[in-house]
Amino acid sequence: MMQRNWRSLAWRLALMGLLTGAFGGCALPAPTVATATATTSATALATQAAPSTTPQAGATATGVANCQPDQLTLSIHSSGGAAGHIGQMGQFTNSSSATCALYGFPGAQMLDAQHTPMTTHALWQTSAYMYSNQMKQQVLLAPGASAYFAVTWSDVTIGSQATCPTSSYLSVTPPNDFSVLTVADQINACDSNLVISPVEPTAFMGG
Repeated sequence: MMQRNWRSLAWRLALMGLLTGAFGGCALPAPTVATATATTSATALATQAAPSTTPQAGATATGVANCQPDQLTLSIHSSGGAAGHIGQMGQFTNSSSATCALYGFPGAQMLDAQHTPMTTHALWQTSAYMYSNQMKQQVLLAPGASAYFAVTWSDVTIGSQATCPTSSYLSVTPPNDFSVLTVADQINACDSNLVISPVEPTAFMGG
């Protein structure tokens, strides 16, 4: 029995010697640990900030980049109104040399004569008093082409109001963006509500 144990021990010692010679006494390399770095892209921020506009900034369904404010010019066309409702048509025009895309609702903010923000509630609706069934759709803008949207409000005074606050300017944010385009615009929204349609490829209000 002792002879058998001795042989087993000798075999193990010989095996250890072979392994030591094979690695030449070098230490095994330390394992590599992969680390992930969290980043927040402009697209991710746009997705969080504007959930009602899809696709978000960066890429569209056609692979055409979304229009940026520096590619666009903004003009406002009065469209009149009736029964206490006023409406106007906004027009984005692609002033760049590259085709871009717009999808969804613009943002809007009334400003006073000093460009100070006034109380404004931008309400995104596909139907309102002066337009109906204007559904979201992607609008491709070749250089020089335009997209349109409606802005409507009520000029009926509330409570003890004698007159309604009236803006001097309107700042508009294109869909899927954070920068603004500002134009002179007098809007007397008595309840501070601006009802805004999605952008469309053709004008759909008179004016």
